[in-house]
Amino acid sequence: MPRKYGTTVHVSSRWPLMLRLKGTVILQIWWQVMLVGIYSAVVYVISRYTGWKMGYSLNLVSVMGMVVSLLLVFRTNTAYDRYWEGRRLWSQMTLCIRNLTRGIWVCVAESETRDLLEKKSAINLLIAFSFATKHYLREEYGYNYDDMVDLLSHIPKYSIPTSTQPMDWRVDIPTDLESISPAGHLQPPQNLPQNQQQNQPSQLSSLSPAGGRVSGTFAQGLRGRRASRQQALAFDFLTPTNIPVELSYYIGSYIKSCSNKGKLDPATLTMMNNALVSLVDCLTGFERILRTPIPLAYSIHLHHATWIYLLALPFQLVANMGGLMILATMLAAFTLLGILGIGYEIENPFNDDYNDLPLDDFCKVIQAEVDTMVATRAPVPSDWIFSENNYPLAQSDLSAKELSELTLEQVHEIMASDIPPHLAEEREQARRSFQYTRAVTGNGRGTATGADTTTSGTTLTKVNSNISSVREKK
Repeated sequence: MPRKYGTTVHVSSRWPLMLRLKGTVILQIWWQVMLVGIYSAVVYVISRYTGWKMGYSLNLVSVMGMVVSLLLVFRTNTAYDRYWEGRRLWSQMTLCIRNLTRGIWVCVAESETRDLLEKKSAINLLIAFSFATKHYLREEYGYNYDDMVDLLSHIPKYSIPTSTQPMDWRVDIPTDLESISPAGHLQPPQNLPQNQQQNQPSQLSSLSPAGGRVSGTFAQGLRGRRASRQQALAFDFLTPTNIPVELSYYIGSYIKSCSNKGKLDPATLTMMNNALVSLVDCLTGFERILRTPIPLAYSIHLHHATWIYLLALPFQLVANMGGLMILATMLAAFTLLGILGIGYEIENPFNDDYNDLPLDDFCKVIQAEVDTMVATRAPVPSDWIFSENNYPLAQSDLSAKELSELTLEQVHEIMASDIPPHLAEEREQARRSFQYTRAVTGNGRGTATGADTTTSGTTLTKVNSNISSVREKK
């Protein structure tokens, strides 16, 4: 069930948690709970209207319940660890993108228009990296998705083998040179009928990324053809490509180019290379989560144990509870099967279900942050440090611009002086009143407040006299 983008389940719903349906696994397990209820009803009817009295001991329920509980706890903890690991890796990837953006935009020197365009293009690839990672983890291969096509339309296309699909999935790729044309394209398979071989070029062009934008069901269609064991087209095997890894090559080449041109200092170069390495490390961690599910034997055995417990439960409860046993068994099935379903729901946190990570929102946040950062020129220290609104010293209400006109010794004398606590509060009140007056009248700095002449010690008095002389000269 797709998520409403920009929100989460617990925020978008006004219903109490107990009454919510969206975001739960009820729709996945309801038929199993009903099956257990029907089974329990049959057991009750047999026990009530036949001579088969099922007064078994509750020892089996106790033993099996403890075992199943331990297995379900381990299963849920393992699934949540994978979910949290995916979130942690995405946060790490966001950190790397922020650091690389800051390093490129602020630390790379620009002397001409080409330098600025290179910086902006490299930063666009960082944004595209997040969107490409999202599609890659959802097994949506291709360049022409709406959220990243404009960022990648100018770069050459590669076909790096993906790590989200097993390599035996690509066994139909020809390995002999005779099956490859001089241009490097695959020839139609020889075992297809003649009419299919004639129509295959048009089919390839219709499926090509250049032929249109890729829809969200494109990858599902490819998997459906493989599942039906039909002869797959060559494009089906060339489409799954590791686009994030390709982008890391381009970003690395830009960092290398800046180093060769001398536009980066060694410290910034090391930081950017480390961030790029960490970026690829996060991608590898994503692939580890995606390609390493819970072992099949463990999952099957957990299902067996859970269903054995549920099927044995009516025989243990029918003698003591009678008809209420049906409801009790269904509640037990709802609880156990719900926990089991939650484990499978969050085992892969990269899909588009309600309980998966909101990767679309994460990518939009990264894009908004980066676009806001590069909307203006990189900050120049002299513009914001020596501003009339910057008051760096607590011992004086002079701005940094006014303090810069004093001598170094005078500034050190101001910093060395102490302000009594009661005078500090008076200064703060006077400053607020002065700022309010300046905001109302629209005048510049105005005249000095009385707090400037109230000091402790002869040193600060001498400094204030020097400050007054500076103002008179103005």
